[in-house]
Amino acid sequence: MDLLTTILTCSLYLGDDDLVRAVAESASHINPYFVLDTSVDPTQVDAPPAPKNASEAVARTSDILSSGGRPLVGLLQLPLAWMTVFRRDLAAAFDPCTNIAVGTAMLSQFDFECTLAGAAKGPVRPRDAKGSAASRRRCVLRKYEEAIGWPDFAAAATLELRYQRLAHPPVESAPIFAASDTRVEQLLFPPSPFIGSFPP
Repeated sequence: MDLLTTILTCSLYLGDDDLVRAVAESASHINPYFVLDTSVDPTQVDAPPAPKNASEAVARTSDILSSGGRPLVGLLQLPLAWMTVFRRDLAAAFDPCTNIAVGTAMLSQFDFECTLAGAAKGPVRPRDAKGSAASRRRCVLRKYEEAIGWPDFAAAATLELRYQRLAHPPVESAPIFAASDTRVEQLLFPPSPFIGSFPP
């Protein structure tokens, strides 16, 4: 299953699929077996090669834990405490659907907290709604960053959001939305099915 299908199938955060995708594409680079030790400065040590399967990822995570590290795991870079809260074992963190479900459950909680904080400031005028949504997204990312204990996480996810490419062409590129003069020309002079069929 590709990332977008997994997000649409497993996400518990209905507010912002683009944000979920940006989190998955940021540090983990869509690797479901991603493991990172946040207690180590990645600029000071050479990172070992990325795990290629769940058993390698579990072994790497166990090594980090045994040396007193703080691992983040899977597509959405989850701390192991979240897996415990949702009564899932370590191996489940490397299942893409479980990882996204747990991570997006937390995103939903953070979104709720940010919405309450925004509501406490007063009602949002319609013309300010777009700025309010962007402000809430920043709030959600900051809360996620604080919860996983990884400085600059929000900045990395924001950059992913800024440069995200559409996986499919937008609906506006469908032929029905073509300029009217192009549509009329196509209707009046459709390509002949016989062109090239007969000898001259």
